[in-house]
Amino acid sequence: MQRPTLSICLLCVALCVSGGFQQGYIASVLNPPHFYIRSFINETVTERFRVIMPNYVLNTVWSFLNVFFPISSIVGQFLAAWMCSRFGRKGTAIMSCLMYLPGTILSSLSYRCRSFEMIFIGRFLWSLGNGINAVNCTVWIMECAPVKIRGAMGAMQEFSMAIGSLACQTMGIPFSTETMWPWIFVPNVPLVIISIGLFMLVPESPVSILEREGDIDKARAVLAKYYGCPPDDTEIDRELVHDKMKTEEKKHAAEAERIMWIFNPFGEKEARVRVIQQAAWLGVLVKIAYVFTGARALRAYSTFFLYKMVHFALPGANVGSWIIAILRIPFTLVPVLFVDRLGRRLLMNVSMIVTVLSLVVIMVGILVGDILQILSAVSFAAVMLVNAAGLGSVSRFYAAELVPRSLLIGTTSILAGIEAVTKIAVEFAWYPVANVIGVYSMLMFLVPSLVFLVVIWVMCPETSNRTVTEVLDDIARRKNLKVSFAE
Repeated sequence: MQRPTLSICLLCVALCVSGGFQQGYIASVLNPPHFYIRSFINETVTERFRVIMPNYVLNTVWSFLNVFFPISSIVGQFLAAWMCSRFGRKGTAIMSCLMYLPGTILSSLSYRCRSFEMIFIGRFLWSLGNGINAVNCTVWIMECAPVKIRGAMGAMQEFSMAIGSLACQTMGIPFSTETMWPWIFVPNVPLVIISIGLFMLVPESPVSILEREGDIDKARAVLAKYYGCPPDDTEIDRELVHDKMKTEEKKHAAEAERIMWIFNPFGEKEARVRVIQQAAWLGVLVKIAYVFTGARALRAYSTFFLYKMVHFALPGANVGSWIIAILRIPFTLVPVLFVDRLGRRLLMNVSMIVTVLSLVVIMVGILVGDILQILSAVSFAAVMLVNAAGLGSVSRFYAAELVPRSLLIGTTSILAGIEAVTKIAVEFAWYPVANVIGVYSMLMFLVPSLVFLVVIWVMCPETSNRTVTEVLDDIARRKNLKVSFAE
């Protein structure tokens, strides 16, 4: 593996702290104090209106609070495309980090102010900033990381997400009490300050420099700094040749203005368009496949799952969630260390196979009863751990390796939005359904996972150590289309 430069390392750390870590923390922050926040919502409603919320209403409110994360992320993800073009990658990163502060502060003050609405508002602002960063992180690292280590740099987001989830679960052990739970939001504040400081130290993306300043020499110098080579190196030529950039801009100017064309299956039929369309839809498929593994939804409700469905005591369920969060750390290092050697396809296919088998064992274990309690818990952990090492990590950057650079920002924004919409539907539906039909709710994950396993196995190309043009040429060959993107 190529040794990364100091500049790319600083950029990767800055993006991880502001992106993946924050996402892991936000996704898990309601999980440890789950029952205490539910009680707080019910108490405040009773104090104001002298009524007690029925369980089905409280379950719906709780689901809505959880999916506020992907809902507001969608807004941020579509806003990110405009912000990246208007303010550059660095400016967008700093502005989105500043949105975290009011989000965490409002959430932490909700108990003292006796206002559960403040948690909703705070979660919206916090998630809005993270939605912007989710797109910005993917685009920025894909634009600056050398091809030979691009997968490892992209996989660092999943590793940092696991760190964020572990930090939150660890905080949840002492803070999961009736009065201490608001403190679980507070540790995020110093991390925001650290993120902003790190972004001050890294240079802007070379592609952003070209877009906003048109200075090819400055862009080459910056990319050379990220790559650790002279500005006239052939690798820089391959990624950032001025004439090539001008040609691509002319070729894709119209398409970039109407980016949705690549997601329209009934649109244009020209050969190049058909190849890019298939690449884009494969990116959509991989992201949606990860949502339907259940890894995200089950992680968000891990304490509930272990307590209500596997029948551990509440303290044991919290500790179990914490142990899983610890184990995710080494598993997320697998793609960081090996994704560029083993390839994307192997990690995705293996994780999908293990996911399907684990979901089957979970259902069997719960149906048999508490005698298989440990087996159910181990299989539950396997779903989250294997996806951290495979599909969950690869899906973060795989789609960005399938489309031309001129379409990267818009495509990444739309892909993230589609993923978030799917996540909203799945997470909002699963919790109330699980409260009604129990273990059979796992079919929401098992059946789609079987379908996605087959499609990914058959259709997804390998992108490891390959440029976008090489990947698109591979897709063209599979479709028997006589078109070359390398020309």
